[in-house]
Amino acid sequence: VEHVKRCNQAEAEFWKRNEGYQTKPSDQLLQFDCGGQQWVWEVCFPTGTYGINNGNDMEFMENLLAGIEEKHIAAHSPIEQRWTASSSSLMSPAHGPPKGLFSWVGIIMYLPSEEEKQRRDITEKFKGEYCDIVRDIGHDVQSVSHWAKQ
Repeated sequence: VEHVKRCNQAEAEFWKRNEGYQTKPSDQLLQFDCGGQQWVWEVCFPTGTYGINNGNDMEFMENLLAGIEEKHIAAHSPIEQRWTASSSSLMSPAHGPPKGLFSWVGIIMYLPSEEEKQRRDITEKFKGEYCDIVRDIGHDVQSVSHWAKQ
């Protein structure tokens, strides 16, 4: 856990030193190298409307971070959170009324080693305690799975 905390601090410092603004075509600016094999799970849930946010978004994150600390999970960064408008598509996890606001949260654990036991331990931690936290706090805010990958 301490090693992951140091890595997360180093990444935060990198982004702080490199903050700024850019204008480029989306295919040049929005590309991201995922950094190797990883477990990822993203959920989506309603958080009010454009005019009135019900606070589900921040409460979810506070509870997620508290669960990570309580269970001593070596949570890799970033824990992604973003917001979108509701969608009229019945297939969308963000299906809802006009002017609805939805939050999306993605958790990640990298599989940095080829050593089988370490990969198995990371996988068990991700699929077990880490995803259990997201499921438990997501239930209260009506979260829906968006996608997951390895």
